[in-house]
Amino acid sequence: MNQKQKDRKASLLAAIDRCENPYLLARIEALLKRDTLLQPIGELSKNYPSLLQIHSKRDLSVQTHLASKNQSKLLHYQELTAAPLFFTSLLMLLITAAILNNFSIGEEGIQLNPFLSKLAIVYSIGWLLYLLDFLIIIFLSVKSDTRIALNAFIPKVLSLLFPPLGLGLRHLVEPQKTWLPFYHWSLCNEGLLNRLKQQFSIPMIIIALLILPVVIIEWQFYEEVEAFLNTDLSFVLDMVQGFIWLAFALEFILLISITPDRLTYIKKNWIDLLIILLPFISFVRTLRIFKVARLTHLVRGYKLRALLMKARQGFIFASFFYRLLAIKPDFQIKKLKKKLDQNQAEREIIEEDLAKFAAWVQQKKRNL
Repeated sequence: MNQKQKDRKASLLAAIDRCENPYLLARIEALLKRDTLLQPIGELSKNYPSLLQIHSKRDLSVQTHLASKNQSKLLHYQELTAAPLFFTSLLMLLITAAILNNFSIGEEGIQLNPFLSKLAIVYSIGWLLYLLDFLIIIFLSVKSDTRIALNAFIPKVLSLLFPPLGLGLRHLVEPQKTWLPFYHWSLCNEGLLNRLKQQFSIPMIIIALLILPVVIIEWQFYEEVEAFLNTDLSFVLDMVQGFIWLAFALEFILLISITPDRLTYIKKNWIDLLIILLPFISFVRTLRIFKVARLTHLVRGYKLRALLMKARQGFIFASFFYRLLAIKPDFQIKKLKKKLDQNQAEREIIEEDLAKFAAWVQQKKRNL
């Protein structure tokens, strides 16, 4: 052991002597018990110092109101249109919620009221604006000789297929940034993701709770409430469910556009994804049945749509209770401790594999 390693060991021993955190001491004790098993990794690290670089690379900072380094015409255009496009995308998401939750089908065929017909026209106009914006960006990119980052270009193309995805579009040249209300251009990292999660947590619990009166009225008091309000209650209930869907979709689109690992986020929030996708499934299914089936099949399509909507209500319940439990300390501690144990088990397996490889390398050197 050289002098530098001796000094480092002395410094660590002094830090352990000062430490009064029982959790850290327990972790150190558990690691020391594996000293013999991990010894080959220590020998391997002498030739491969990268094994000693164990500091976290997580970025928990929240960096907002960032300025652009490039001042080309393309980026000047994006600066001017970032806010309007964000709120246009929000409007398009609102229209999508209204159409999905009020589109119905009866024995006589598709039932689309005049209000929804006008919404569909507004949606089409909004899509044309997105197409115009895309063409302008391509033109300015060529004219100003500014290359659009691939990580920003692909989401831009996808927003043409579904304009509400414009809520999470990236900076065209610096794709690590996205535009958000109040924050403006912000760095997409774990810090921003955690900040938005915290801001969404309580409002989303309250919004998910709105499904309770909807279900109670639908199952038990539909006729009484409709007679009391003297209005089309189905439209009102659809509007409430549309608002709930809007909130879930808004949260999901924003957070998944910021997270660095989208697949992991989807795995952790699959319930929210199902809540968002179920109305699309029923919508597409209904359209297909309308085009190719007879009237008896139309009724089956309506029943299928109703079944999918009930399934979505069930998932909203599940999401509500999960979010509510996540606030409770006991549930959070058990959940996080389980994740910690799973992570530790995976780490120990990897360390054991690395130790076996290190032993193989040492054996190979001896044989040479």
